[in-house]
Amino acid sequence: MLAATLTLLSRLPLSALYGFSPLIEFVLYRFVPSRRAIVLGNLKRAFPERETHAVDSLARQIYRNYADVAVEMIKSLTITASDLDQRITISGGETINHYLTQDQPLLVTVAHQCNIEWLLLAMNLKFDYPLEAIYRPVSNRSLETLLSRIYRRFGGKLIPDRSVVSEVMQRRGEPRLVSIAPDQAPNWQDETYWTTFLNQETGFFQAPEILAKFANYPVVFVGMSRIKRGFYQADIHLLAEPPYAKDDHAIIEGYVHAVEAQINAHPADWFWFHNRWKRKRSLYG
Repeated sequence: MLAATLTLLSRLPLSALYGFSPLIEFVLYRFVPSRRAIVLGNLKRAFPERETHAVDSLARQIYRNYADVAVEMIKSLTITASDLDQRITISGGETINHYLTQDQPLLVTVAHQCNIEWLLLAMNLKFDYPLEAIYRPVSNRSLETLLSRIYRRFGGKLIPDRSVVSEVMQRRGEPRLVSIAPDQAPNWQDETYWTTFLNQETGFFQAPEILAKFANYPVVFVGMSRIKRGFYQADIHLLAEPPYAKDDHAIIEGYVHAVEAQINAHPADWFWFHNRWKRKRSLYG
């Protein structure tokens, strides 16, 4: 029922879908106070120099942008390749093509900035090899089915996080793009790297570094910024390439710096709704 309803809605023009954005923003901001407290707390810790009124103003813009991304996600179910191609401009593609033409797989790192679902779909159109997204399966079966439908459009694929190692081993020499968005909080059982991020000690998944070193993948970062409503710019940068030093953390530190720079430049477009700093280093021993 949910899938059928959202698919029907997705056939509306995007301009009509944006009519739902103010309602989504209002409901989330006014009637989910626990999530609003997380957003405001995250912002105050990340930007301690900002006055309260500035933090509140930024929070409202975050909600507006998130509401737009929510309806864009619905549109993802039926958006055409030509429409998507017009809405996502990708620069730096020669960096990826340089490796793919040598039959070299790559690890593509992204952050929860702007509309990364559209970004991953657009990258399937941009390059000759499909993009395969590492993700953590969700418990809601309907949502899981919808996510799978979206990501598989235009040739993409989802890789459950617990299947990554076997996937890499089975297809080690096959040219491909494997994406990961490791900017959210790791669970207690995850390999965690601790560093300073947005003015506070923060744990990051070590998965990108472990995977890149294990498979000898070059690593790129794709930053995303909002041009205007419904239109985005994506910029591809090389983060690291083999050979890798065994004991350094250049890959994850490079990723952290890239994400932080992106957030500082466009703070209203990151996903502040997640309780990013709920886990402290002491809990990990």
